[in-house]
Amino acid sequence: MIRQIFLGWTLVTAALLCFAGQNDAFACTKTAGCVMDVFHEDYDMKRNGRMEEAIRAGRANVEAFRAYQQAEKTYAARR
Repeated sequence: MIRQIFLGWTLVTAALLCFAGQNDAFACTKTAGCVMDVFHEDYDMKRNGRMEEAIRAGRANVEAFRAYQQAEKTYAARR
């Protein structure tokens, strides 16, 4: 009885591992591959101005972070 349960558990585990490994590359089975999709998206972002917006938002985020750090240092120096 225990041998049958162990054998069944082993077969189920092997089947799950087999099927889990097959789903990894479904998104990149195209002829050009997913890398070309990234290249096209980057090109489109440059062409329609989204990259400029992202760069500005990133710079604003860095400036806000530096201002926050300076405020923390100022507050800590007063204590």
